[in-house]
Amino acid sequence: AMRYVGQVATPTLVLHGGNDTRVPVSQGWEMYNALKTMGVPTKMVVYPREPHGIGEYHHQRDLLERVLGWFDQYVKG
Repeated sequence: AMRYVGQVATPTLVLHGGNDTRVPVSQGWEMYNALKTMGVPTKMVVYPREPHGIGEYHHQRDLLERVLGWFDQYVKG
């Protein structure tokens, strides 16, 4: 993904598990920082204790609320 990050203009919400062993959280931060530097609207949320899939109920709820809010802001207008 970092290879093409220079072509990204779409507002991006990065949601990441803090204990993700499949995609290290450092890669999420790398994407976030690159997009921020380019002026792309972006937000990074890290869920502590979570692996690649978000499993804790309160984290799932938070994730869904953030996604809906993001869609309201950037898709619905």
